[in-house]
Amino acid sequence: MNRFKKSKYIIVVFVIVLSVSALLATTYSSSIVSKLGDGISLVDRVIRKPFQWFDTFKSDLGHLTRTYNENGSLKKQVYQLEVKSNETDSLKKENEQLRQLLDMKSKLQATKTVAADVIMRVPVSWKQELTLDAGSEKGVAGNMLAIANGGLIGSVSKVEGNSTTVNLLTNTENADKISVKIQHGSTVIYGIIVGYDKENEVLKISQLNSNSDISAGDKVSTGGLGNFNVADIPVGEVVAMTHSSDYLTREVTVKLTADTSDLHVVELVGNS
Repeated sequence: MNRFKKSKYIIVVFVIVLSVSALLATTYSSSIVSKLGDGISLVDRVIRKPFQWFDTFKSDLGHLTRTYNENGSLKKQVYQLEVKSNETDSLKKENEQLRQLLDMKSKLQATKTVAADVIMRVPVSWKQELTLDAGSEKGVAGNMLAIANGGLIGSVSKVEGNSTTVNLLTNTENADKISVKIQHGSTVIYGIIVGYDKENEVLKISQLNSNSDISAGDKVSTGGLGNFNVADIPVGEVVAMTHSSDYLTREVTVKLTADTSDLHVVELVGNS
């Protein structure tokens, strides 16, 4: 009986020890697994970080490349639109100038006319002269006047075989002495273009043949006298009149009819 009790106690103790050992082993293994999992997770994060950064960089680089390409494409489209817009504006201006020339040509009493395009105008001498693509081979002569934008702009100063240089009215050194007439009511006063005032942007007319009254707003046109002998080309209108200090001569200032700042086509007119 005692042996049975002792065996029973031994079995119970053995079971208890085995259970505790199993519990301890399970807890210890779980701790090891947990720590091992944390370590693997850390290593995974460390290893995965450069790849994540590379993927992000690759994605950002792709976005930047697409944005750059789109930006370049848009700039090209804008440039093309600007070019087309400028070409359209230039054609509109040229067509308008051609219409004005045709209208004037039908009214002028000129035996010779030559239409030409402006092929050169240097910025440094923008207000002095320009070059046309027609010369002596097309009938241009040295005594022809140049008209554009509805009025007189200058006179021929040099003629080559295939080109012509036009001396503009806005040239302060203009010495062509073009005759003009001033219409004051029913009275006509003749004079000579003697220069250009670039500060006030007005033409100067002197050597008047009459002491008749002249008023602001009086119309001025070519007189048809002298070397440049085509009459009735619009020149401008009177702005003011001044007397010399001795009151023996008068000078008239005139605002030009034609805008000489933007010229595309020019008509040369003369009477041979």
